[in-house]
Amino acid sequence: MVKTRENDSPVWFAQDASGGIWKLDLSFSNITQDPEQLFSFHSGKINALDASPSTYLMATTSSDRSVRIYDFAGKLPLVEMKFKQGGTSLIWAPRMVNPKGGLFAMGFQDGVIRILEVYNSSGMRLLAGRSGSQDAAIGLKQAFKPHEASVTCLAYERNGEILATGSLDRTVFFFAVGDTYEPIGFIQVPGPVKELHWSPPSHEENTLLVLCENGFAVEIPVPAAEKNNTVSTYEISNLPLRYFRFSSIRSKIEREEQLAQIQKNREQKLKEHQAWVQKQKERGVELTEEELQEPYDDEEEKLPELYVPKEPSPILCGFYASPGKFWLSMDGYDSGFLYLCEFSQK
Repeated sequence: MVKTRENDSPVWFAQDASGGIWKLDLSFSNITQDPEQLFSFHSGKINALDASPSTYLMATTSSDRSVRIYDFAGKLPLVEMKFKQGGTSLIWAPRMVNPKGGLFAMGFQDGVIRILEVYNSSGMRLLAGRSGSQDAAIGLKQAFKPHEASVTCLAYERNGEILATGSLDRTVFFFAVGDTYEPIGFIQVPGPVKELHWSPPSHEENTLLVLCENGFAVEIPVPAAEKNNTVSTYEISNLPLRYFRFSSIRSKIEREEQLAQIQKNREQKLKEHQAWVQKQKERGVELTEEELQEPYDDEEEKLPELYVPKEPSPILCGFYASPGKFWLSMDGYDSGFLYLCEFSQK
């Protein structure tokens, strides 16, 4: 709480635990004004954020169980919607899926995914930055539960025909995109899913790069946009997957840098020694065999042994570089570098 700068004013400003900022009249008289909420924000960290591809709208979600829509051209919040579970991931549908730019998908802590649409009261497309655009609402179009744990990431395939969803439950689920989202099936992966990246249009093959928290990467070819014919399970078992497991090379990189510096120092010492010997000969000084010998350097012998952690470092993020190759940024011991990685040949 902070008091207004006007000395005689009974007005205070207070922030509550739910992300609201209030104007409070603490005069405690018969003309005391009711509390007024001036602003409302997420409480706690924002778990996901994305912007509409065709208008100046932005959606954010948090563990406070809300999603909020902002008009960042008009610099104002438009609308919010509350849920029973906290939001964990969010992605706006591309133009080819929803040209109006009002549709987005959202993942939750309980494994549920909701397809939501933002519109104004007349049902027309919102034009951000225009007067009256704050007349907005959020509608639920569809909800489904493909996962048993938090939904960590969502990714639309480059043609807008498939939505892929990843979760802490170590699965990636695929849905055919249409007026309603129909399940295609899921793939088991070696770790909790951190990120999903579809290959860009420049790649000949349409594939999904799955990055797991525990250092694994998996490449999945695009599945057929139709439900499997199996009755007992949605698990897809006929796709040729490619796997990669990160193995630390930081110690090797640092050793190579140290060896390069040692070699540089060694060459400098040798150059200085040769110059000294030449100078002594010019002076007519007779040197001993020991003085003529090149200087001994044991720096290389003192280098520590190569170190590789028993458990791979966690993946922070990554992205495709070229077909079959991708960049990784790691946490823990291997942090601070970008690593160019490659799947083994098929």
